[in-house]
Amino acid sequence: MGDADVSGAGAGPASGVQEQLSAFADAHAQMFDSALVQFKTLYGEARASLYADAMGFVHAVDLTERWLTALLAFHVALFLSIVATRHSTNAQGVLFLGIVIAIYTAEWLNGLGAARWESFAGQNYFDKHGVFMSVLWSAPLLGDAFLVIVLALRSTANLLVTVKRLELRQNRRAASSAAGQNRRAASSAAGPTNDRQKDD
Repeated sequence: MGDADVSGAGAGPASGVQEQLSAFADAHAQMFDSALVQFKTLYGEARASLYADAMGFVHAVDLTERWLTALLAFHVALFLSIVATRHSTNAQGVLFLGIVIAIYTAEWLNGLGAARWESFAGQNYFDKHGVFMSVLWSAPLLGDAFLVIVLALRSTANLLVTVKRLELRQNRRAASSAAGQNRRAASSAAGPTNDRQKDD
């Protein structure tokens, strides 16, 4: 009977701790499930809102207007110029500088467009937040600037590889010429010794 009491007393606190841990785990699982449901809801709403805003922007912009066609043609021509001059460091530097200046002038161009849009556009695309200029002016230019940087890094990596190869070739030539000189020196030093041995 005493042993039964002791085992029952030992089981009581252990089972109480297990129940507390189980309740704690259940509470955390419920919190996690609730947070996951909220995240899915918010993500779905944000995605739907983003899609609606993007579609609204696409439908609001009339790409048949001449100045918008010219703007798109400018971006295509700039991209092709970057690709065509990828082996010319000077041309790439000039293009990169021009792109940076063009991005810097985006706010000024947006204000100028807002003031004079009636003379060249069918509607006012130039809002005070600069969404239109960001999407159709700055974003493509930033992409072009990133491309110039990637091409410059690629060119630098290729140059480093070329320099390293030349250095290895030069080291091999120096090692082979040093080995040849050592052989010649050894043979010339061995020559008089052999002559002396023959004379003896």
